[in-house]
Amino acid sequence: MIVPNKVINFSESIIGKMPFILKCLSKEEMTVKELFFDTQDYFDDIDEFIYALDALFLLDAVTVDFDKGVVTYVNKD
Repeated sequence: MIVPNKVINFSESIIGKMPFILKCLSKEEMTVKELFFDTQDYFDDIDEFIYALDALFLLDAVTVDFDKGVVTYVNKD
């Protein structure tokens, strides 16, 4: 589930799982495959991971270099 509600806890929602992706990307840039394998313990399936990555991209929290296939954390200091 994307957002928490009466049935889905915050920690089980996509919004609650996005910080795991950001934590990995704050250390180094990674390919989508590497990022998934590093964070797969936090997601029930790959669909949840892709939803979380899409949401982070839409929020401008991560960028994607499509030529290299690399995802990078956007530091907004």
